[in-house]
Amino acid sequence: MPMVMPPLPPPQAQIKILSGADVWGENQKRPALLRGQAVAIQGDRVLDLAPKSLLFKKYPKAEVIHLGGGTLLPGLIESHGHVVGLGSSLEELQLNGIKDKAEVLKKIKEWSKKNKQSWLIGRGWDQNLWPEKSFPTAQDLDDLDIANPIILERVDGHAVWVNSEALSLASINKLTVDPLGGHITRDKEGNPTGILVDKATSLVQEILPLPDDTSIARRILLGLNYLKDLGFSSVCDMGVNKEELNIYRRLDEEKKLPIKVFAYLVNNDALIKHELIRPFTPLETRFKIQGVKIYMDGALGSRGARLFEPYSDDPLNRGLWITSLENTDRVVKHVLNAGYQPAIHAIGDAANHEIIKILSRYGPFKSSSLRPRIEHAQIVAPDDIRKMGAANIIASIQPVHCTSDHSWTPSRLGQNRLDEAFPWRNMLSHDVTLVLGSDTPVESPNPYITIAAAETRQDQYQQPPLGFLPSQVMTRTEAIDAYTRQAGRALGEPRMGIIKTGAYADLIWIPENILQVGFERLRQLKTSRIWISGQE
Repeated sequence: MPMVMPPLPPPQAQIKILSGADVWGENQKRPALLRGQAVAIQGDRVLDLAPKSLLFKKYPKAEVIHLGGGTLLPGLIESHGHVVGLGSSLEELQLNGIKDKAEVLKKIKEWSKKNKQSWLIGRGWDQNLWPEKSFPTAQDLDDLDIANPIILERVDGHAVWVNSEALSLASINKLTVDPLGGHITRDKEGNPTGILVDKATSLVQEILPLPDDTSIARRILLGLNYLKDLGFSSVCDMGVNKEELNIYRRLDEEKKLPIKVFAYLVNNDALIKHELIRPFTPLETRFKIQGVKIYMDGALGSRGARLFEPYSDDPLNRGLWITSLENTDRVVKHVLNAGYQPAIHAIGDAANHEIIKILSRYGPFKSSSLRPRIEHAQIVAPDDIRKMGAANIIASIQPVHCTSDHSWTPSRLGQNRLDEAFPWRNMLSHDVTLVLGSDTPVESPNPYITIAAAETRQDQYQQPPLGFLPSQVMTRTEAIDAYTRQAGRALGEPRMGIIKTGAYADLIWIPENILQVGFERLRQLKTSRIWISGQE
């Protein structure tokens, strides 16, 4: 019989040396900018980090990529985004940042002339930017004389503004009861005004035409490519439903995902039961189920965040419980027992207090384990911050919420509890791990705007002049660390968000020194090159 030769091993990937930029690495286990260093990568991993002269001698046949100064950073990790929402927002009417209701209405009218869909869909309006600061009405939209039903999501995603045609199609009238965890705003006679808050939004959203698989896939790829262009190598997609999950898996099998995706499922019993029977494993491709997203309360801007005491500007309202405490406890326990990561939306001080109490029953959590996360953690009492640190609970924060909301947060909270708002320095002082995100499409996902917001607590107009509660700022180094190394650890992936031997070769290059640029220039930075698992 002829001898059968064993198959030859696959050839080793070409070694590449990235040289010429300062490298974001570690010095005595602390993040630091390293000068005179270069990075060797092979395949999907970092092979070596050493002085460039040493690497050139060690790997003489390596391909050398000369970077013209600037900074080589780990790929950034967007710790809280909504990918399909971002993709959708790139196709729909955008109303972000418009400071006058008349201008908003003008833009809606102009958009309607080119809208070819059965519904006119948009997002981004914020009544807090308008002089009157009051919610708009269905009548405002009716006066535009647009035949389509209209649904416009508020900037925070926790309220919608609809016209009378949409109310009629959804059978919302004077007799409609507020759904649990939601609120229908009404006039003095009890008639719906056209604003639906939190779970009441579903009364209209559930009658919208369902997107087909092609539309969902297109929006996923639009969102992911947009994030990649900004410098993100990974994203935590918060609230993935069954249809999106199936499409993610198909795109992953077809190797079409441009960056890595950590999916947090919507809080649906059937979906959770079906998916969490699989063992939790480290990332192997570019997609994995990471955990479950649970809503405790609503948002501060629409007065749905759950507070201990009533809103200062709405004395009869303390906000909403989106999910009951009993159900939250049950789901958290299930997710933890299955070995996955609960990610709980909590904005108000009462919501944060209750979820910290629930999580503490199952902690404290080891720093090396997959720890539960609180998403937003915006208004937190000092004693609860101490409990967060003691239990090793992660705070997933969005600094741009602070700089977007600073002008009206005092009116919501009043002076007596204002110091509870966005307490990042207090959290760091009590050993609470912070990871950064944007909540895109609620806010711009631009990471350099987020880093500037964390460091200054000012918006792009340098307001407020000293920053909002300036004692709570983060340093730039802390903000970058929260976007990289801490974000990787929070995912249970210590080989992500860091440049060292054995780490994933997720890297970005910017042509400036990240620690030396001023705030105005920082907000304008752009990522020039990006490698995902060693591939540019």
